[in-house]
Amino acid sequence: MGTQGIRFEAFGELVTSVDDDDGEVARVTARGELDIASSAAFGIELARLIGERGPDVVVDVSGLTFCDARGLAALVAADDLARRHGGAVTLASPRPQMAKILRLTGLDHRFAPARTPVR
Repeated sequence: MGTQGIRFEAFGELVTSVDDDDGEVARVTARGELDIASSAAFGIELARLIGERGPDVVVDVSGLTFCDARGLAALVAADDLARRHGGAVTLASPRPQMAKILRLTGLDHRFAPARTPVR
């Protein structure tokens, strides 16, 4: 698979790639740290995708090495926006640490993490 149709963005310690092919669901891969330094820009990117591609977004979080409260807030805000437009944000392949954070905060029920990685 080439990089055609994929756009890369860097937000501090977080690097994302967005699959811009003509699929129905926006697919984002996040690698690095989703924290106070990167969460605002990441949230803006997710909002842009929801506005341009539709309300369903899959975020592959398998590459996240760290996620703080601001990172979780960015995901929740994006999910709120997606739900207002009839969709949802789905988290794919969370690492055990991320799964634990989701479970401890009760967000595991909200995001219902997908088990399979994004293409």
